[in-house]
Amino acid sequence: MAAPAGVLVIWLWLIWTVREIVRRPPRSAQRAGGGLARYATRVLQPLVTTRIALIGFLLLALLWPPGAAAAQEESPVECSVVEYGAGAEAGRPPNPFGPTRVGAGLFVTELRDIDAVADDFLFRGYVRTTWCDPREAFRPGKGATSDERIFLGPRANEKRESMWTPGGYPVNQVSDMDVSERVIRIRSDGTVSHDLNVNLRLDADYDLRRFPFDRQTLDVQVESFTWNRDHVQWIADDTITGFAEGLEIPEWRIVEVSSRAEEVPVIRSEVPFSRYTLLIEVERRAGFYLWKVILPLLIIVALSWSVFWMPDERFAGRSRISATGVLTIVAYQFVIAEDLPRVAYLTLLDKMMIISFGVLAVTVLESLLVSRHQDANPERAHRIDARAKWLFPLTYAVMLALAWFTTSV
Repeated sequence: MAAPAGVLVIWLWLIWTVREIVRRPPRSAQRAGGGLARYATRVLQPLVTTRIALIGFLLLALLWPPGAAAAQEESPVECSVVEYGAGAEAGRPPNPFGPTRVGAGLFVTELRDIDAVADDFLFRGYVRTTWCDPREAFRPGKGATSDERIFLGPRANEKRESMWTPGGYPVNQVSDMDVSERVIRIRSDGTVSHDLNVNLRLDADYDLRRFPFDRQTLDVQVESFTWNRDHVQWIADDTITGFAEGLEIPEWRIVEVSSRAEEVPVIRSEVPFSRYTLLIEVERRAGFYLWKVILPLLIIVALSWSVFWMPDERFAGRSRISATGVLTIVAYQFVIAEDLPRVAYLTLLDKMMIISFGVLAVTVLESLLVSRHQDANPERAHRIDARAKWLFPLTYAVMLALAWFTTSV
């Protein structure tokens, strides 16, 4: 706040100084004639004042802390905002007249083992849930330096057992959740913050149609196992949602982290439950597949076209070149299949492999056709090779382009 206040003072002083100079021009200007003074008063004074004001507003907009206004906003789940009243029974939500609002936010610290074959990934992060419980309110003692009580370690576990909590759990977990740290903060007005540092493996639904140029959405789904939407309403807390700076994931890049709250039907209840979902959009780094699979594949197919410049070579010699390319593509398919699940659809790389395989097969047929005319009609054999020199690359490029643009994202 010190920087904006200083800029404001300097700005006001500058406006006052300019107005005084313009309103009271120097004696030399006054001796030059009253016309100059009148011109300064009627024209320069409002013009200069307006421009100085615009410059001042611009400086304030640039130097004002971006979180100054947001820091004053209160969370919609704090006790200073909501009014639940009294009468809630022990062990039940603190709002006896409607759903208790629970703010939820997740901060990603590490993502590992993004495995398309097992359909899961490893999540490590920081989880915060916030709600208002007037039953936990207290009056700070005299001389207290804080209006907040903090429970750590075993004391946090004991406090959690003795108070009401929304009972949130990760819906799509595939392993037990490991909680390394737990902190409970309770303000004097009854606002409760429950912080966890967690490590768990979660289920994911991968769409590999554009593999290896694909994007995936990893989600963390949290809901209460006990309390439906009539008792607990999750609210996304964007103040904590995000990921650590410098977070590096092998083969992946984080594009965006967002969150949402929604109502979903569940099989254990006729009443829908409120659910909080963290969405982590990641993009695959395709460099490995681009340089070690796709580029060699294109080179192998291009080398197979060298037979078009061998008009006098017999079929046996021409077919060996194409057969080598076919066997190489088959070997590539076996290598790539180890990193992919057995999905029923074709990925983009599968389509590229099939197209390449087909072009090599047609190259063999072209060599067979040329060999049949080498003795009887050499000129026709040469014309077939001449046309194939541009027809095969053009057809290959068009088919690859069609595969790229027709594969759904």
